[in-house]
Amino acid sequence: MNRTWLIVFGDLISFWVSFFIILDLRFGGLLNSNTAQTHTLPFIILYISWVLTFFLFGLYDLLNIKPTLPHIKRFGLALLICFIVGALFFYLIPIFGIAPKTNLLFQILGFGIISFVLRRIVYILFSKQITRPVIIVGKTKYAEELYNTITTNPQLGLVIISYTPNLHEALEKYSETQNAVFIFESIEQEIPKKDIVKLYENKTEIIDVAEAYERYLVKIPVGYISQSWIVKNINTKKDLLYDVISRIISIIIAITILVLTSPFLIISAICIYLYDHKQIFYSQERVGLNGKIFKLHKLRSMIIESEKDGAMWSHTNDSRITPIGKIIRKLHIDEIPQMINIIKGDITLVGPRPERPEFVTPLEQSIPHYELRHIIRPGFTGWAQIKYRYANTIESSKEKFEYDLYYIKNRNIFLDFGIILKTIQIIFTH
Repeated sequence: MNRTWLIVFGDLISFWVSFFIILDLRFGGLLNSNTAQTHTLPFIILYISWVLTFFLFGLYDLLNIKPTLPHIKRFGLALLICFIVGALFFYLIPIFGIAPKTNLLFQILGFGIISFVLRRIVYILFSKQITRPVIIVGKTKYAEELYNTITTNPQLGLVIISYTPNLHEALEKYSETQNAVFIFESIEQEIPKKDIVKLYENKTEIIDVAEAYERYLVKIPVGYISQSWIVKNINTKKDLLYDVISRIISIIIAITILVLTSPFLIISAICIYLYDHKQIFYSQERVGLNGKIFKLHKLRSMIIESEKDGAMWSHTNDSRITPIGKIIRKLHIDEIPQMINIIKGDITLVGPRPERPEFVTPLEQSIPHYELRHIIRPGFTGWAQIKYRYANTIESSKEKFEYDLYYIKNRNIFLDFGIILKTIQIIFTH
């Protein structure tokens, strides 16, 4: 079973165990099937909302289940949000005819305790008991990053027994290791046939650094991929159903956001105009699908002549940002007009963020395969946006592109849904 789903299943067990314990303690001998049925449906709805809350707080990410103080704080804050959601649910939607006070408090406490204990058990099992030996044969920065990620996250269930650039040394010492993961610099390395046979006889999994990087770091190392890799792994013709559903969802969400945020847009527009009596909206050229240039719309957050000396990346404490601009950027209100671009079809809800033409040219010259970003429609948010900070250099853009590559290769409606939820979390917590 996928370890993430194991944690979700553990939360399901935590919920139902605490649910029946609390009902039994609350009603004692008076508990009957009618009472249980009355409470079951609303609490199932509540449980679903709690799972979404835990997802938004990253509590189903294997890299975030370590028993460190930041994780414990995050777990506690998520439980507090779950309690508030439960209270609002029962008191604002009284259609179920119950309004639990003490029950809800004890339910969340019971759920939290059992869930935390089960997460500790999962952590201990996969960090100390259910583990697989790993041999990394490589010497690049990608191999080093893999080594660091695996060694600092024992909950992945992997134990590195060798990290060496010497292929023959690794094969001589570890080819008979049972049920190991052999990570080679490249599968195309000259591995003797007898060693390949021996590895398979010992149930060894053989992968290259690129595949391991994708699996454990959820990005694709651009320095490793070749034209043959691209032809084999990149498919722009997804299922028609995916394209239709994605387009419909994007338009519905875009219209909903425009309607719900219209008061904030109007207030922000007035404030922008009152500040310097200049234009309210700002349209900027971006590179879209198949390299087509389009105008991306935003609320203006910078001074009028912010780029009189040419295109510049934005940066922390950028002096070009107006006082009003700082506020609307902090609240992400300046991004809302992009919903118009979604409705027009310039961008979709989820995809690689569209970059400016002035930056695309040097990036394509410096980053291998960078033009692959333009083979699918760009997005309002994306995998790179939720996994990486703002990129304002060639090197940071290269790493961000590695996340874009992962999305281009693996995109599906479920990944899109997860990205949307994480984007919401980021908006309200950053």
